[in-house]
Amino acid sequence: MLLSLFKCLTAYPIIQLLLNYRKLASLYSNFAEALPKHIHPITGRIHPSYRQCGARSGRFSCKQPNLQNVPRNCTAKGMRNCFIAAPGYQIIKADYSQIELRIVAEISGDTRMLDAYTKGEDLHTLTASLITGKSLEKVTSEDRRIAKSVNFGLIYGMGATKLQAYAEEKYDVLLTLEEAKEFRKRFFQAYSGVKRWHDRIRRTVYAKDIKQIRTIGGRRRRWAKKPRLSELLNHPVQGTSADMLKVAIARLFELLPKTGAKLIGVVHDEILLECPQIMLKRTSRILKKVMMEAGELYLQQVPVEVELTISSSWS
Repeated sequence: MLLSLFKCLTAYPIIQLLLNYRKLASLYSNFAEALPKHIHPITGRIHPSYRQCGARSGRFSCKQPNLQNVPRNCTAKGMRNCFIAAPGYQIIKADYSQIELRIVAEISGDTRMLDAYTKGEDLHTLTASLITGKSLEKVTSEDRRIAKSVNFGLIYGMGATKLQAYAEEKYDVLLTLEEAKEFRKRFFQAYSGVKRWHDRIRRTVYAKDIKQIRTIGGRRRRWAKKPRLSELLNHPVQGTSADMLKVAIARLFELLPKTGAKLIGVVHDEILLECPQIMLKRTSRILKKVMMEAGELYLQQVPVEVELTISSSWS
């Protein structure tokens, strides 16, 4: 069916326009129209409800409204610019760079991934080069976007059909089924350690009907029924990411009162603070330090990187 859709998009360009309209209509109804209804009449702010273990991986969840769903992809990045700091304040945004891929490198021991991160290389650019056959210098932004969909899709064992749908939905990348199959094959050829990790989990956990798995730190997730293979691959990665973020937040709360900054949001591997302008440098140093230290508790072979930006809005 997905292959037929791709052929239709090629033959009838109006279909792509209709799909784009549907995406924009969804953004409008779910965010532009819905979020203003949650603005508090006194504070003029949105006050969502966070749960520390709202997701099965151990990640935070958010509701009433769910601000973790505010998109940050190319199509709707402007949505985040609607969230602005109070006068005299700025928003500090810090997130772990490619943390899921770094955790996969740690767990799988893949030598190519470990070497790339040790050298400070961009793994998306490297993957783009490996799956397209281009040299690193000739990799385009479009190639890199394809590589992002391949990297984040295949580490959890997606098949080609699901990868094709994931690339279009998350990264606005249209792949034929043949391209998805070829990129999948080349990915596992390039990162043989990741394939061995998948095979090991399939053989020693999934095939033996073991209904539990642990994060790097040892936190266990259990299932009542046999879990899917993708769940057994996903939990050690996203669960470890959740663990390190919570360690960072716990340490952060000991230091924030000295800065006047407040925690205003958590989105998976991202922490948002609203900070007085006069305390931006000090608070930024504190935030980066606690996130780096928390990450280094779990990653012994892979360097941890934290990307930090300061802006008047959540950009």
